[in-house]
Amino acid sequence: MQYVVKKMAKIHCAKGPKGCKKCQEYVKEIRYALLDTNPQENELAARPMIELEIASGEKIWVTFDIIAYFDTLDAVKEYAVKKGIEIEQIIEE
Repeated sequence: MQYVVKKMAKIHCAKGPKGCKKCQEYVKEIRYALLDTNPQENELAARPMIELEIASGEKIWVTFDIIAYFDTLDAVKEYAVKKGIEIEQIIEE
């Protein structure tokens, strides 16, 4: 799996909304995020993680990079087509 769309708030820092005022502001605006769940390895990068369900039904945790945020799912799909990106999963929680 590589590209996933998830409805979520922007990520600012590791403290999250409980410890960061900017994160508190971001939590108020939920948008669609295009995620690369197979980012290039970098030992020094601290990345967020997401739990995904794979084809076998097993749940796994993977790191991700955010490609971009969008207001609508149609905008994500349009961007993916333009960039030749195949979206593997859409999570609307």
